[in-house]
Amino acid sequence: MNYTYQVAYLNAVKTKKIIPYQVLQDAEANKNFQTLISLLKDYKYNGFSLFNNPEVDIRASENFESIVFSELQSTTSLISKLLYDEHKWLVSWMQYFFSFKDTQELSDIIIFHKNYSQKFQSLHSILCTKLVKLIIDFENIQLFISYLILNKTDNLMFIPEGNIKEAKLKDCFPQIESLNTYLNTTFYPQIKLSPNLQKDNFYAYLDYYLYQLISESKFYYFTIEPIIFFFFEKLLETRRLKRIYYGIKLNLHL
Repeated sequence: MNYTYQVAYLNAVKTKKIIPYQVLQDAEANKNFQTLISLLKDYKYNGFSLFNNPEVDIRASENFESIVFSELQSTTSLISKLLYDEHKWLVSWMQYFFSFKDTQELSDIIIFHKNYSQKFQSLHSILCTKLVKLIIDFENIQLFISYLILNKTDNLMFIPEGNIKEAKLKDCFPQIESLNTYLNTTFYPQIKLSPNLQKDNFYAYLDYYLYQLISESKFYYFTIEPIIFFFFEKLLETRRLKRIYYGIKLNLHL
């Protein structure tokens, strides 16, 4: 299905909505609220204008989190307007990535990914298939890690639609070193999880591989891929801003 107009429109919007990588790096190095506030103003983060005194209010974590949440909601709202009706199911899939999942049953998460994996087949997109498999693989790695942290040794839950095979994952369990060896020699050579799991920045590895797919999506001009990956550009941007924000708070001992 032709998405030429929507992709052209989105590419025009991006210059105002996506914060350049180097600008984010500079903000991370500066470690001050004024730089962060300027970014939120310059790139028109929606929730920022809702506060009476943003420069003061942003120091409260719940206020900053609401800004990020509002931005992601705004992003999916824009995407919904760009999608044809038969593809609007993508919006509910995207909302999963910034909703609270702590109270969800593992079985519900597995069903969610299985259902949407089947929906993605209708797009007939190699790049989107890579994306779905990547996300499912990282969900499975996260399940592996959660079982280790909780000291659970039986019935390791698994989502079958990824690259990682269930038998391989179960063979590795419960050794994190065995999982590293398996991943490093197959799909994800950058992953190096440590036995002290609490110190691992798990999402940094996922972000690394997402950035690679986002770069690939920029070579598509007439199809749905750039619209889907625009959401992940914004998602990774907001994650980076959260790291910057909490790094500032830690630095200032707030």
